[in-house]
Amino acid sequence: MRVFLILFFCIYSNFLFAEILVFKNCKSKNYEFEKNEYRLDIEQGLMTREFIYTDETYERLRFDDIRVKKENETTRVIIRENGLIISEISGYPAFYTQMIFDTFDKTIKLKSVLNNSEGISIISNCEKIIKYKIES
Repeated sequence: MRVFLILFFCIYSNFLFAEILVFKNCKSKNYEFEKNEYRLDIEQGLMTREFIYTDETYERLRFDDIRVKKENETTRVIIRENGLIISEISGYPAFYTQMIFDTFDKTIKLKSVLNNSEGISIISNCEKIIKYKIES
């Protein structure tokens, strides 16, 4: 009976925690940021990106497009597939892109597919990944 209760508690307690991954201080070759973080809520299947451009990057981007904001927050749907965390597919059947979150090498990659030919490039290298378990 005691073994059954311990087993039940262990199984039940696993469902009470949500896993959150935060990719912190992500750097890019093309842009400089004061803040660039990706928060992945695995349980809810959501990625929230929060970023603030440096003044220099903001002015450069604003020169080309006046709609650019210095700081912004975006949300996308994510899923776990074959051990990878990927964003929802954006685009059309012949051409689409996905973000791939690699916890092994702390990178965020962009996968582009055009007529069944795919290419993968690194868009951000992150300093660290923080893993949270939140009680629900």
